[in-house]
Amino acid sequence: MAVALPVRPLLRTLVIEVGGQQRRVPITTSPFAIGRSDDCDAIIPDFRVSRLHAKILQEGDQFYLLDADSRHGTFVNGTRIQRQLLKTGDEITLGAPGLKLTFVESEPASSSTNILLTRLVADSDSSELEKLRLFLDATRSLGSGLVVNDVLRKMLDVGLRITRAERGFIYLKQKDGKPALACGQDAAGNPITADRDVSHSVVQEAMSSASEFITGDTAQQAALAARQSIVLNELRTVIAIPLRLKRVSAAPAGAEVSGVLYLDGRSISRNLSGVSNDVLRALASECAAVLESAMLVESEQAARQYHKEMEIAAGIQRSLISAADVGCDFARVTGRSIPCKEVGGDLYDVNVSPDAVTVIVADVSGKGVSAALLASVIHGMFYAQISSGTSLLDAVASVNRFLCSRVAGQKYATLMAAQLDRKGTLRVVNCGHVPAIVLENGTVSQITDGDMPVGLMPNVRFHAIERPFTPGSRLLILTDGITETESPAGAEFGFSGLEPYLLSQDPLADILAAVQTFSAGQEAQDDRTLLLLERTA
Repeated sequence: MAVALPVRPLLRTLVIEVGGQQRRVPITTSPFAIGRSDDCDAIIPDFRVSRLHAKILQEGDQFYLLDADSRHGTFVNGTRIQRQLLKTGDEITLGAPGLKLTFVESEPASSSTNILLTRLVADSDSSELEKLRLFLDATRSLGSGLVVNDVLRKMLDVGLRITRAERGFIYLKQKDGKPALACGQDAAGNPITADRDVSHSVVQEAMSSASEFITGDTAQQAALAARQSIVLNELRTVIAIPLRLKRVSAAPAGAEVSGVLYLDGRSISRNLSGVSNDVLRALASECAAVLESAMLVESEQAARQYHKEMEIAAGIQRSLISAADVGCDFARVTGRSIPCKEVGGDLYDVNVSPDAVTVIVADVSGKGVSAALLASVIHGMFYAQISSGTSLLDAVASVNRFLCSRVAGQKYATLMAAQLDRKGTLRVVNCGHVPAIVLENGTVSQITDGDMPVGLMPNVRFHAIERPFTPGSRLLILTDGITETESPAGAEFGFSGLEPYLLSQDPLADILAAVQTFSAGQEAQDDRTLLLLERTA
């Protein structure tokens, strides 16, 4: 009897590879957004990628990739595109080295069951058809968006019912390559948490060699009958099938093993015919694919949560920084800070009292969350010290002692603090920071004198550089994210490019624009901070 099989639509998937690690994102919507924003369908947390970098649009049965006016461009197979028809295996890059996306069209995971269906309908008995029905039921439920634990339990349930084994376990591969028990249950559906009497050698070999062990009578298999755990526990049925993850064509031939489906029992199994073995292999293959999808869904959810938390942290950090433009009757301060990641290790602050204006610019070693946390600590401490009337030197020394008592040299910060009093005296404390630039009476000079960074040595002595600061003079404090910005050829922006902008109406905006032009729009590799202190008439 001929059976008409339905034609199933192709599945479209975006395989994202970063640093040798892959994850798959099903393309289930149109337009399908790709970018750094947590609103995108495929989130790529790399600051070289634009917030909305590209889109995939479906038109009929065809899929097109569109660049979304990204900063670094969108490329298909090495060619920069604005709109491109995609075909399976196309490699997409987003202008960021070490990042590759592959567009893949494939049959739905359960399509392998169609082959088995054809075989079994043509030549099979009712028991095999019943096994296949169980298998088909399993694949349908596995494709219904279950979480990882549900997939594991369903895999065991169907495996036990097909083989009539007494118990089953699923082992997942850990980072060190060793198997770890993820789920276990007996034929009655009761969970099993201990696996002491399992043949661990069989599990390990199945995982490391990607080899299958399927036997209904271990006594007839000399290699298995000699294994101690099998003998001691009187195991007669032992099945260990690798869970293989199929990779895209660019990967090495074969499949990567993500785990092992293990089943055993004390009775001889008469249900392990050749077709049953095919069903077991197909079940393991189906489950491996669905398990990977479930893991990716959980991973994507965790990534979305992480990005939301980072957005909140970035908002809090921005709110802690002083206003970009602060003034009083004898001075004006403007500042800008642009982190290269969600949160940054640079900071600046301005404190205005009736008799003085005090500013600070600091650059914590490293980048990201750890640097941002330490920057917030320094920020809060310095503000508290200056607000309570502590002198500039004592405030810096207090920050240094605190950092040394907590981070003990693991982290440090370069820091420059300056204070301009109403009488026109400028005091500067430089703790390992890049030189400040002074414009006075049309002459540009640098303040290069300084001490050690804060957080390295608890008993270091700091000193203040004191000088008159006439009306119209300007003091520019910056971080090395400005001076060390590189051009595409590898040259650094340096200090010489800064001096002409001290005479402009808006020095900070002009400098940032010049740095961006110098780097040819490349994504910043370090935080960039600028602060300008000007004595007014």
